[in-house]
Amino acid sequence: MIFSDVATNKARLVAYCEPEVKEKLERLAESRLRSLSNLIESILVEEVAKAEASGELGTSPERKSP
Repeated sequence: MIFSDVATNKARLVAYCEPEVKEKLERLAESRLRSLSNLIESILVEEVAKAEASGELGTSPERKSP
């Protein structure tokens, strides 16, 4: 499987879950008119924001220009 044809500058993330969880996520994505990837990204972004807000993660370090 070759992923180089994907037009994005986002990092690739691979995760494993039970088939039932995947099926439910696919149904949820469809009901929200999102792709599965976009739904999962939005869930992850939300969780990171919560962790930063609670102090569990801290804030993101400033990125330096190349």
